[in-house]
Amino acid sequence: MMDKTERNAVWHESVERFGTRLQSVVCMEECSELIQAISKRLRGKPDPDDNLAEEMDDVVICLGMLRDMYGVTDERLESWIDRKTERQAERNRA
Repeated sequence: MMDKTERNAVWHESVERFGTRLQSVVCMEECSELIQAISKRLRGKPDPDDNLAEEMDDVVICLGMLRDMYGVTDERLESWIDRKTERQAERNRA
């Protein structure tokens, strides 16, 4: 099993090899595939091959590459996550 540093290195290598433009398009495609997997689950279709989890994983990997490609720091992400989670908590209390 790879640690976070090894994963990030592999993702960075992919960006270097294939370029930001192509990897950005791949990320958009992976998000679309996740949307399709969610739609199938909402329609009650079985998921014997664990497709939803696989598509979620693809998007998580893409998020790592997007952070690398566009220079988004962990701190910046955490700040947004905190803001959005606080907003959601307020909505939950309403």
